[in-house]
Amino acid sequence: MGARRRVPAGKPGGESEAVLAARDAGLTQKTTGGLESLRIVWRRLKRHRLALSGFVLFLVLVFLALFAPWIAPYPPNQTDFPRSLKPPCREHLMGTDEFGRDVLSRVIYGARMSLQVGVISVGIALVLGVFLGALSGYVGGWVDNIIMRLMDIMLAFPAILLAISIMAVLGPGLTNAMIAIGIVTVPQYARIVRGSILSIKEHEYVEAARAIGCSQGKIIFRHILPNIMAPIIVRTTLGTSEAILEAAALGFLGLGVQPPTAEWGAMLSRAQRYIYTAPYLATFPGLAITATVLGLNLFGDGLRDALDPRLKE
Repeated sequence: MGARRRVPAGKPGGESEAVLAARDAGLTQKTTGGLESLRIVWRRLKRHRLALSGFVLFLVLVFLALFAPWIAPYPPNQTDFPRSLKPPCREHLMGTDEFGRDVLSRVIYGARMSLQVGVISVGIALVLGVFLGALSGYVGGWVDNIIMRLMDIMLAFPAILLAISIMAVLGPGLTNAMIAIGIVTVPQYARIVRGSILSIKEHEYVEAARAIGCSQGKIIFRHILPNIMAPIIVRTTLGTSEAILEAAALGFLGLGVQPPTAEWGAMLSRAQRYIYTAPYLATFPGLAITATVLGLNLFGDGLRDALDPRLKE
């Protein structure tokens, strides 16, 4: 009988030192490559001053939302009727509304509502859109036709009109507003994911995953989706600003957050009757909406440029 090959002690599974070294080198190269990609994206983003400015504005929004109880000088619903409609002064930097409530405090608490609506509604759209887009792009055939025709029907309606129609069925309120905004924006994510999957699903690494017997779900979520995250991330950033704007529009129409909760769109709606006598009631919530949407759009544009692989150092 021939001599049996001795398995080196301490090597799991009988793997040789060469195999282990190659595996370690591959993992190190993969980790290093990922870190290098992040460094390249960060270098590109640092050169985009408008994107950094937008990111700072978004961080200010997050800071105000998280620490509103400690930053706001007064409770948002505290009334003081003798001081109603008082213009900006030292005690009330943004004045008071018709009930004597501090406008600055309500603007700060409104940031919390806007961030909540933006994050949750975009999360709903992201989950549904990625699932439908991945299913449509990877499976194809009649599944693709049904899903895409449904997305086309939804895109045929103006977003705010479709959101109002959904709110008419669900009823007014914060939760229903987030659901309506999330459903309205699903087609945007679905089409982006579908187009990205169609462009890469025939690549060699996908064919190799099929050849070794990977399941369809594993191929989609482990091999395809991680390689199309750049457009999804950019769309999520821009979609958050759109969700905040749509939530303000629904609040303006009385379909979003209900009184007395502080919300920028509802504050603008109530300020209409005082537009000439107390214009500051509409000015400050309007500036808050403008700054938030502008900051997220600038950051989204800069992030899109930074994640574009066609740009060279």
